[in-house]
Amino acid sequence: MVVGYILALILSIVDFFTEGLFSKVSQNKMKFISVSAGVSVSYIFLILLPEIYSGSMEISKLLFLAILFGFGVFHLIEKYIRQNFTGPALRKEHRLVHSLTSFVYFFVVGFLLVKLTEQNGDLGAVLLFIPIALHIIIDSLPRRHTKNHYLRALSASSPFLGAILASFIDVGKTGEVILLGIVGGALLYTVVRESLPREREGRPMYFITGLLVFTILILLLWNTGF
Repeated sequence: MVVGYILALILSIVDFFTEGLFSKVSQNKMKFISVSAGVSVSYIFLILLPEIYSGSMEISKLLFLAILFGFGVFHLIEKYIRQNFTGPALRKEHRLVHSLTSFVYFFVVGFLLVKLTEQNGDLGAVLLFIPIALHIIIDSLPRRHTKNHYLRALSASSPFLGAILASFIDVGKTGEVILLGIVGGALLYTVVRESLPREREGRPMYFITGLLVFTILILLLWNTGF
């Protein structure tokens, strides 16, 4: 359980200090994005989907709707903004909504990190932590377009705040699987929309590297009984 708090705190620290790290398009950014996409795809197919499937066998197949919900909500929010705002208003609205949705999203991630350590041990939380941390680092739309360090700190603290709340609220196995599905659906959308580079922008070898390394790690953990 302590590991969950530590991982959530690390996410908050990474979120605060890496703002705008890859704000400019560069070769290094595309390489990092490709690696991150490979890691995320491996996590989704080898960890997330089996976890949802296991939960669906115990509870209900309707749990798969959580993935669809997470994916659909992020897509609809972005489409609504882009179709209803233009120019400066688009940028302002996009930043605002991105800030709010990201705060809630990473709050839930922090919550899950603690719950996963309770249910599945530390390794389950670490495996979720890795793709999420990579996503934070490459985030090309920093959530805190402000020089106010207190507001930046509050925004970045969302994973740790979620972890703290996990100590006081029990959502049960069903609730945890639903939340994991929503986070996974949002992560899948991020991979499809932002992390999988378009056309000639991608670096296939870096994508394969991220995919293979994380897949091998998971396979090794499976052999140890994870």
